[in-house]
Amino acid sequence: MDNSQAHPWRSVEELVEIGFQRSRVVMMNEAHAGDLRCIRTRVIGQRILPTAHKLGVRNIAMEALDLPTSEEANRTRRLSELAGGYLAQPEMRAFIQLALDLGWTLVPYEADFSLEPPNLSRWSRINWREEMQARNLIAYLHSMSGDTKLLVWCGNSHHAKIIIPRQPDDPEDEQWISMGYQFRALSSIDPFVIDQTQTVHFPALARSEMEEWLNEVAPQLTGFDGTAGFLAEDAPACFHVSSAEDACVVSLDNEMA
Repeated sequence: MDNSQAHPWRSVEELVEIGFQRSRVVMMNEAHAGDLRCIRTRVIGQRILPTAHKLGVRNIAMEALDLPTSEEANRTRRLSELAGGYLAQPEMRAFIQLALDLGWTLVPYEADFSLEPPNLSRWSRINWREEMQARNLIAYLHSMSGDTKLLVWCGNSHHAKIIIPRQPDDPEDEQWISMGYQFRALSSIDPFVIDQTQTVHFPALARSEMEEWLNEVAPQLTGFDGTAGFLAEDAPACFHVSSAEDACVVSLDNEMA
């Protein structure tokens, strides 16, 4: 069977709706590398907010936020013009402003690095950060009513629900224990994880097999304005989906800028 016809395509809105049917916490990612980002991933984030709003979501936790910026924005309903980094990029500002315009609460969950234990190895430091992020999300949920729904917006693979395998050329024995994995282990909540990065053109990452597959399914994706997805259990045979995610979003718009 042709790979393009081997599974049901779903709109990103449908994936989010299924996600909140299965869990009170949906985690979705954007693709970035340093100051570079795939703008499409944030545009999709903005696009799914009205669907999440109809489902009763009123809180968005964002890795990019810090506490002072989020507190001011929640009070004034505007993102500060002084916000830097990713928060200064126009599509991120539009994304956050739509959440504020919908009446949502911005939730920061980054680790407090002033509390970082001394003398940690490289991977121990990374995993400490992931654990603190997970604990901050859990603490926020505990402060809310038991049926509060939460959309978590993170970067790259931080929301993965498995321990990321160690790279063969990594001299250290430790592994990356992601925020998503630690959140599930510490909270007993199984989040619904949506990955947007599989087709993104990350710098220095060759994906010829993926490009060949995208060429095959381009007519189907064009019918969804270039971006659509599928549930992990419906993934096409050629697509490498692991238990790290519950759904994938793929696109014809994959450039980093």
